[in-house]
Amino acid sequence: MEIEDKVALVSGGASGIRRAAVLALAERGAKVVVADVDEDGGRQTVEMAGAKGGSAAFRRCDVTKTEDLGSAFDWAVEHLGSFDIAINNAGISGEDLFADEPGHWRRIIDIDLTAVIDATRLAVRKMRVAGNAGVIINTASLIGLWPMASAPVYAAAKAGVVNFSRSLAYLAEESNIRVNAICPEIVDTPMALGLGEESLEELRTAGEILRPEDIASGVVELIEDDSRFGAVMKVTILGGREYARM
Repeated sequence: MEIEDKVALVSGGASGIRRAAVLALAERGAKVVVADVDEDGGRQTVEMAGAKGGSAAFRRCDVTKTEDLGSAFDWAVEHLGSFDIAINNAGISGEDLFADEPGHWRRIIDIDLTAVIDATRLAVRKMRVAGNAGVIINTASLIGLWPMASAPVYAAAKAGVVNFSRSLAYLAEESNIRVNAICPEIVDTPMALGLGEESLEELRTAGEILRPEDIASGVVELIEDDSRFGAVMKVTILGGREYARM
């Protein structure tokens, strides 16, 4: 799919990987809706896109609320004329103290998995109504491809995103909608601050941490490559961009 003149919605677009995706799409001529609960960060992303000559607008959206997601998709169609691309990026991490803090692990599932399913469902409905080609990219994680003892719930949520996205490969033939997943290794974003600034700086110095722009490049590739549907792209320090064999 050509990105120029397409309408895209990026959830969690106020920072990190999500912001880089917004800027990459805007630079290529897309009209982008930045959907996030972080109003300051979201509006800053919009300003950054404008400074690069792109077009972006902010809509406050809590991805755990179906009505917020639906409103954001509706706004894109009503104000920008169509809806072509959904990047479901919103996510959280943190310690998986599921045995001691049930509220936190449930929130990881709610944001990292349930919200992705809900956003994909709503995006597919909008794209089917429009009757045009669509692309949906769901952000998972390399951790979604194998176990992680220190973050079992996060790993489960991201594994769910991977297999959910793969299972929707049939939509490419049925409705001309391509659904893919992207699985980054550790990325230099606010979510990585849990490692501690000293550890982060060591990773940066050693070149052992990805930049948000590395993931945004993968997002662009998945949008533009019409042969990819139900695909799982891994983005790693050593391997770069490659597709997982499942």
